[in-house]
Amino acid sequence: MMPLSLLVAGPVADALGVRFWYIVGGSICILMTLAAFFIPAIMNIEQNHQIETQAVEP
Repeated sequence: MMPLSLLVAGPVADALGVRFWYIVGGSICILMTLAAFFIPAIMNIEQNHQIETQAVEP
């Protein structure tokens, strides 16, 4: 993902400034965190993993 993100970040930072890119990048990270907070499968990933491993073990 790093090469792809650099393809986006470089031109945006050149065109709009590094400060703007940090604000946009930080905002995207915060929005993704908030979205993941409301997805039950992500919030319960540890419990789901334990249930799956218990079901597989003999």
